[in-house]
Amino acid sequence: MLRLFKRAVQRQGRAGVAQDGDRTGLAHIERLDDGSLSLRARVVDSGANGDKWLDQAAASVAAMDLARMPLSTVLRTKAYQLQLVEMPNVPTDERLAAVRWRIKDLIDYPLDEAVVEVFEMPRHANAGSTPTAYAVVARSADVLAQVELMRQAELTMDVIDIPELCMRNIAALLPQDEYGAAFLHLAEDCGHLIVTRKGVLHIIRRIDIGRRGLEEAVGEALMLQDRIGAIALEVQRSLDYYESHYDCRPITELVLGPGNWPDALPAALTQNLGLSVSRVALDDLCSMEEELSPADQGHCLLAVGAALRSELPDQPAAAA
Repeated sequence: MLRLFKRAVQRQGRAGVAQDGDRTGLAHIERLDDGSLSLRARVVDSGANGDKWLDQAAASVAAMDLARMPLSTVLRTKAYQLQLVEMPNVPTDERLAAVRWRIKDLIDYPLDEAVVEVFEMPRHANAGSTPTAYAVVARSADVLAQVELMRQAELTMDVIDIPELCMRNIAALLPQDEYGAAFLHLAEDCGHLIVTRKGVLHIIRRIDIGRRGLEEAVGEALMLQDRIGAIALEVQRSLDYYESHYDCRPITELVLGPGNWPDALPAALTQNLGLSVSRVALDDLCSMEEELSPADQGHCLLAVGAALRSELPDQPAAAA
């Protein structure tokens, strides 16, 4: 989203770092000579205070040799807003300024305290439809706080990204992406659903229920059923919108990202949606140097998506 620094780097590939609750995932992606992707990933306890967090982060950065590598960091979900806007009919080099003016009444703080970037969405199939885009809006103070956190971890980044675009990078590797991939990731505090086709992002939806919300309902059958039903409803609305507005073939499969969620989730989603539900693990997409548990893979997912940015150069402008 934001170009911050340019540093000379020696290692190949790109690193990514993303927080998930009180855990932080670190990932490094490198393309090998045979064309396959190699992944190194670790999880550190970012809920630890002071020297403990700094020591863990510094040790992982040193062990993975990330200090002089191009690195993308990912904003926390609460640190930014996504506003869907109509694209202004102005020259390309004036669009960002025009969008900034349009969103000034949609945020609850002064526009001069905001960092804004824009990425366009595909045109709807309906004739005469107006082009739309997502404005990514964050407080300057929150962006600077992210920069400071990375500095404390002895990481120097050149890109700040958002979860939805990191997920797009992973979805582009899925075989389902050829005709339309619905990809659901449950982070600690919320869920992220995207729909891509041929690497192009078509649908973004943030879901209020994440892993914590499901874990709290385990043992309470009706509560768990209600919360899974709420997730299914958001998925169904998104798929209905995708099929009706983009004139694409119906999606028949939902892909779940790795993580620790109730065993009942896939079957319950299948029952609610009438779709097949599959799971993807990081080792399905990359050659992993070290094994990670499903829970740690979930903590690392967005970091991996951020690190994949260099492997997928044709990306929305907001990831630049």
